[in-house]
Amino acid sequence: MSQLKEILQIEIERNTLEQCTAIHLFREGTFYRAYEWSAWLCQRFFPELKVTHRLLKSGDDIVFVGFPLTSIDRYTPQGATIAPTGENSIDIILPADVLPADAKTEMLAGDFTNWKQSQPLTEASKKKVEESRVEAARNAHPRLTDVMLRILAFPIEQRSPMECMVFLADMKKQISEII
Repeated sequence: MSQLKEILQIEIERNTLEQCTAIHLFREGTFYRAYEWSAWLCQRFFPELKVTHRLLKSGDDIVFVGFPLTSIDRYTPQGATIAPTGENSIDIILPADVLPADAKTEMLAGDFTNWKQSQPLTEASKKKVEESRVEAARNAHPRLTDVMLRILAFPIEQRSPMECMVFLADMKKQISEII
């Protein structure tokens, strides 16, 4: 199996119309997976393929489709050719006439981007997005009213002089971040 970083680099390199008609498939166990642009091309021909849209640890997102190795003939469009590209990868080269006569790589890139953005994130990825928003809000600079509420809520009468000094230093730091 190729590293995801390598796969994404292959998918980004779509500079010519010929490159835009290649579906790169990577063997992962008993499945072939198509990522990004290749996934878009697969789903254009076989809309029944389930698209998975996930967030990566880096914060980037990725889309992919997959099907069993034994189904390669079923998921090869008519007129396309299969070309082995490595030990665990193949390319399906689509016929040139699958693209509109006036197609340009920029137009196709825009279509791909729109398609990718329209794919819903998996539930786990939605949770990650929400958790990161909560974390960002937690780490955001406090507002002055938040600092004032913390000061009013601090039980100065029940704390030692050292705890009060630490609290005061913390409040001073937060106020200086606000102003």
